[in-house]
Amino acid sequence: MAAKKRKVAQDTVTEADLNLTVSNIPVLADALPETSEKQLKSVDLMVTSVTAVTASNDEACSGNQQDEAMVTSVTPDNEASLLATTFSMVNLINEAIDPNEEPPIKAKAPKINRPCYAVYDEWVSFSGGQNRPGVYYHGIKTDKQGNVTEPDDYICDPLHIDAGSCDSSDHNFGLMLRFKNQRYRWCKWLMPLDMLSGSCEELRAELLRKGLSINHHKRNHLPSYLQSQRPNKQLECALKVGWHGDCFILPDRVIGNRDDVFFQTDHAITAEYGQRGTLEEWQQHISRYCMDNPLLLFQTSIGFAGALLKKCHIEYAGFHIFGDSSKGKSTGHKIAASIWGGEGFRKSWKATGNGLEAAAVLFNDGLLALDELGDSDAREVNQIIYALGNGTGKQRANVKGTARPVHKWRIVLLSNGEKTLESHFQEKGLSVKAGQSVRLLQIPVFGNYGAFDELHGMKDGRLFSDTLQKNTSDYYGAAGITYLEQLVNDTQDFGGLLEEAIKLFTSKNMQPQEYRAARAFALIALAGELATGYKVTGWTEGAALEAALKCFEQWRNHRGIGATEDKVILESIIDFIARYGDSRFTPKVDNGTPIRADRAGWYSDGHNDERTYLFTSAGLKDATTGYDQKRVIEALTKAGWLIRDSNGHPTTQHKIQRRNSKFYAVNLGETSQ
Repeated sequence: MAAKKRKVAQDTVTEADLNLTVSNIPVLADALPETSEKQLKSVDLMVTSVTAVTASNDEACSGNQQDEAMVTSVTPDNEASLLATTFSMVNLINEAIDPNEEPPIKAKAPKINRPCYAVYDEWVSFSGGQNRPGVYYHGIKTDKQGNVTEPDDYICDPLHIDAGSCDSSDHNFGLMLRFKNQRYRWCKWLMPLDMLSGSCEELRAELLRKGLSINHHKRNHLPSYLQSQRPNKQLECALKVGWHGDCFILPDRVIGNRDDVFFQTDHAITAEYGQRGTLEEWQQHISRYCMDNPLLLFQTSIGFAGALLKKCHIEYAGFHIFGDSSKGKSTGHKIAASIWGGEGFRKSWKATGNGLEAAAVLFNDGLLALDELGDSDAREVNQIIYALGNGTGKQRANVKGTARPVHKWRIVLLSNGEKTLESHFQEKGLSVKAGQSVRLLQIPVFGNYGAFDELHGMKDGRLFSDTLQKNTSDYYGAAGITYLEQLVNDTQDFGGLLEEAIKLFTSKNMQPQEYRAARAFALIALAGELATGYKVTGWTEGAALEAALKCFEQWRNHRGIGATEDKVILESIIDFIARYGDSRFTPKVDNGTPIRADRAGWYSDGHNDERTYLFTSAGLKDATTGYDQKRVIEALTKAGWLIRDSNGHPTTQHKIQRRNSKFYAVNLGETSQ
């Protein structure tokens, strides 16, 4: 873009000193004997913001100048006119040049020891001209005739290597890069050295994403420049967010008492974690509305629980809030996410297993918030729930066939959706296993107004929900930072605190699955109470605990009492009979009736129309796919559905088609009616 000419009187303004203040300018200092200190500082700030002024002498210059102007001498008659004139002068000077685009009157001439790479933060003079800030290659070339030339190749904008890095095992080496983006703001990135392998396209792509300007024609110099540096300062790198010793690593900061640890990654992932507004604003516009709303209190407490997993020696906890549309379940979901970031912090169930594995690594020791279970593929979810709960990714091979490092994580999962796991799986002909239902504890939406009990003066639940959801877009991130800043210095016995909390959720004769769930609910209660004690939430003491107890009760009422595996096995048999009754079973007395599918057995009717199904071994396995036969027999026996022979064997003998065979005789009793 061609630059317009701008006239600046050379005899009036020539060059600005970066350390210049009002008191250093005689005409201004003498003319302001009565100026207040506050006014003087204001003027100082404006003057010292000037970086350089170049006289144009009517010559065209690069930059974005828009019109002509002339600066003349300043002779104020009074304080007000002087201030106005000063402000005008400073504005004119700021508009006159851009120090990143416009060269000064005379740039420095550096001493160059060729061949070498050099980085300049200011304009420099070589090759017979003034050269913009950046990284240069100062080379030496000799042609066939012996003629020597000295090229000065511009590679990119200023890019410094401040330090080297590696992990505690002397692996995963990296470089701390510091550079100016296209808004001329300094950025830092701890780059893995393995990005310098191959063609380095990923490296350049990442630097371009972060805003570094790169000379496309000299881009191949970039990896050579980076590898030529051997910084003296060494850092320790962390390869994922979460706990790193006594520090907590976030993509853009380290919370703790160490300044030599940084997050090292090959891609930009800082957008999920962000901050907008203050903690007080988050409390005023979001947190306080959770009071007297148990489900909101519980969901928000879930947001604080991820950082407690390691301290409480727990690997995972997962919750699914379900209910009809427009009941407010997404409101608590967004509030929990606002503890750490904006809308980008929440992810969707509509993803592949590999995608959610990457998300779990990103949110290690934190919250993984997945929206709308119904958008997912039930077959994918069938495996994802186990993977997320186990905290270990798939074992994969690299291009050479050797094993890659396996991803590991600790997370608290908060899911929501209109459907339960059971209804979602049934659409694909799948059944929910006990392990899945314990890994994703399902809580129905409850409250006087959908998911809410107290609207805090608002006219209806819709307005209440809309207000909170809007506020989560304006205030986020501060609560999580404040929480971690206190948690890293808290030396309490968190395992002991959790055990005390569990006692409030457990009772005698609880099944193992119920106890495991009670531990997860107790963890959330502990997290909410800690955040309250740290003055993060602004809630009253005990509110988070009471909310967790109410949600635990809702979970138990939805699930029912007893072992989950037994319920799932029995429900699987009922569903199998309802789906395939006449096509895979025939009457015992009518041996000539053909069937339309693989036979699963026969049936016989007794007194009061009670029907007994005689399952073959293969038929019973089909009806209870995924469960061991012994476990199925145990569940049937507990329910009183299995008819044993006189010796107590699980099979009984029956004469079918003039042959004696053994079958599993199952009588569903009242359930079959």
